[in-house]
Amino acid sequence: MKAFAVAVLAAVALAVGASFLLGANQKYAYEAFSTSGARVSHPGTNLVGPRWTGDVTGPADGHKATTGS
Repeated sequence: MKAFAVAVLAAVALAVGASFLLGANQKYAYEAFSTSGARVSHPGTNLVGPRWTGDVTGPADGHKATTGS
């Protein structure tokens, strides 16, 4: 019984130590994969532009679809 208790305590100590070690070395994705060519600071405006309103009009909204000749 004594050996089992020591084994459980050792497993808990190893788990806590590994948690602190891995947590200290972890980075967010925007920090780890940022380069001079990747800008992910403002995801709401860098993909669609600052004047995008979200209103999308299509053929079902009264526009006539044209076909190429």
